Amino acid sequence: MELTFCMRHHDLLSESSFQTTDWGVISQLDSPQFAEAMAALCQQYWYPVYAFIRRKSGDATRAEDLTQSFFARVLAKNVFRAANPEKGRFRAFLLTSVKNFLATELAQSQTQKRGGKVKTMTFDFAGADHLFDRNLWTFASPEEAFDRAWAITLMEGAIDQLRGEYTAKDQDQHFELLAPILQSLPLDYSAIASQLNISQPAARKMASRFREQLRFQLRKSVAATLSESDGLDDEIAWMMSLFAR
Repeated sequence: MELTFCMRHHDLLSESSFQTTDWGVISQLDSPQFAEAMAALCQQYWYPVYAFIRRKSGDATRAEDLTQSFFARVLAKNVFRAANPEKGRFRAFLLTSVKNFLATELAQSQTQKRGGKVKTMTFDFAGADHLFDRNLWTFASPEEAFDRAWAITLMEGAIDQLRGEYTAKDQDQHFELLAPILQSLPLDYSAIASQLNISQPAARKMASRFREQLRFQLRKSVAATLSESDGLDDEIAWMMSLFAR
């Protein structure tokens, strides 16, 4: 399976947000690590929520307010604690949660603005807006906006984990030279070999290893959001179909 993706969208999601977020983190919502676990979940998955609300509301400012209100409710009511791997994908749980939230908010017309009683979190809405506008043509519905944002979130998580591996080995230059793979761009093996003082066959082997490492990180990121009964390969194939559009 060939993995392709665009480069990071200007640190829309912070490096710290890509800790291993799995059902183990969900389980910490009933522990003394509640605050840390909740912050990790909110920071990792806020963009799909924003994309859904933005597509549904059609207004950036309104979407920002509603996103803040949604996560204020998540924090106040520990909403994510109700997620259960036995009930299926975390993706489905999150989408259902935001749909229920909007139904309640819009029906009652009681959405609070930021700066009032709503506890706000730090989200890069300017970056999110840029990414949303860039991908607008790919979604015909709020659900499709959510799905693509979800796929982007998990893919960037995999890329950040891979970047971290290279940084830990003091191989940031290696990562940057191989990064065109993330955009499906051809590599200049001659230039890579020259800059790293290796042979071209070695450069090609390095690129092959990079692809394998990315596949592994992506599988790990996706698996962390699934139940044991969900098909990992099917979920990844679904994600790739979103990027193929």
